[in-house]
Amino acid sequence: MVSFSVLIITHGREELLWKCLDSLQPPVGDWQLVLLANGLKLSEQTLEKLKKINAEVTLIDSDIKLTPGCARNRALAATKNPWIFFLDDDAFLLPNYWDMAIPLLKDDKVDVIGGPDSMAPGMNKFSEALAITLASPFCTGLTFSRHHALGNRVMMADEEKLTSCNLWVRRSTLGNDPFPEDFLRAEETVVLLKLSRLGARMYYHPKMKVAHYRRKKLVELLRPTFLAGFYRSRSMKVSPSSGSEFFWLPSVFVLLHLSLFASQTTFFTLAQLYLSVIGCVSIGLAIKSERIMLAPLVLFLHYFIVFSYGVGFLYERIRRIK
Repeated sequence: MVSFSVLIITHGREELLWKCLDSLQPPVGDWQLVLLANGLKLSEQTLEKLKKINAEVTLIDSDIKLTPGCARNRALAATKNPWIFFLDDDAFLLPNYWDMAIPLLKDDKVDVIGGPDSMAPGMNKFSEALAITLASPFCTGLTFSRHHALGNRVMMADEEKLTSCNLWVRRSTLGNDPFPEDFLRAEETVVLLKLSRLGARMYYHPKMKVAHYRRKKLVELLRPTFLAGFYRSRSMKVSPSSGSEFFWLPSVFVLLHLSLFASQTTFFTLAQLYLSVIGCVSIGLAIKSERIMLAPLVLFLHYFIVFSYGVGFLYERIRRIK
């Protein structure tokens, strides 16, 4: 029999959390829900919903908002089962999820398993465009398969294919307090890189999907994207990876903007080339998702995300020199 603990950190997104909780209907009886309310009190509606869940529920209240790593470590300490399922409060399981997951959890040769997230229904146009953009290798590079189903079969994976909003890890591989508590983003990257280096058997299932809601407007995207670059750079210092060269590319993109001051001709030639490529990619992605009118926004988000991520990455490197 498979037994597992579902670990969710929540803060200020209770309506989405309800949808997440409603989707948790595993075909096994031995499971636990660990929910950490990070810096807020849950509403009576949420508490009533928790009472109806057919599982052991462990609710942890934190009066102050903890860093993501600290919150995960605290919730992890309350888990009781051999498998931990990390699930975001703004994601929910799609049909047939358990049919894909349960057989893999029974396999003694699997230590880590995850799947992609996909576009959630009912999002606004900006959120839809963002979901399309994140699934583009011209935006998220080697990590695009976190947001786009790659292939049809289970395959061996590394950190680049796995997302923390849809991640299973064998508890015995994690140890105590595995997440860095001084990270404001990408704390799971450090853990996965360390597990990979220690020989953990990691897999990716393209059909094991969750639906994931995205940020609703541009102002909500700037800080997380900057921090993603900043803490990706820091994670490479804590736990280097063999594919780390790729993550320098957004920084190179930022540095190329300096050519505007050295040679406007060079800058505009490079800009035209880049915009032509991502313009074609954006149109193709928008057509494929049947949202052709979103193509201009998808193009802009390609540029915006790569640039702000690169700025964050460079800033961390500069601070490190100081």
